[in-house]
Amino acid sequence: MDRRRFLRTSCQACAALAIIPVAASLEGCASTSKLAITDGVLTMPLDNLRKDGSAIVKADGLSNKLMISKRADGSFSAVELNCPHKNGPLKEKGGQLVCDWHGSAFELDGKLLKGPSKSGLKSYPVEAEGTMLRVRVG
Repeated sequence: MDRRRFLRTSCQACAALAIIPVAASLEGCASTSKLAITDGVLTMPLDNLRKDGSAIVKADGLSNKLMISKRADGSFSAVELNCPHKNGPLKEKGGQLVCDWHGSAFELDGKLLKGPSKSGLKSYPVEAEGTMLRVRVG
């Protein structure tokens, strides 16, 4: 291999590796919004909702992520993504929130579907005002 070909191949490989962390961080931004809480209220633009009408939100001052979902009647719910059974993280699977640790399942509005959890998820009131959502967390 001549020097020119070696340098070109090496530069192409470095450029490709440099793009990977950027793509991964952009993917993370698309699924989770980080917002601030002011006077006990988390304010979020409706535009932050995904096409399915939901958003996963992280806010300074909250220990767990929230899932905000639009209900069929047009109202909204906000629940902590933390299983009350053993504090395991929840993931959205097939229109439900499921704990991978022990299998508890919840509706998107936090109602318990299947244990071992004995209670539903911690929820917060949500109000829609124009193009903004306001979640009272404190």
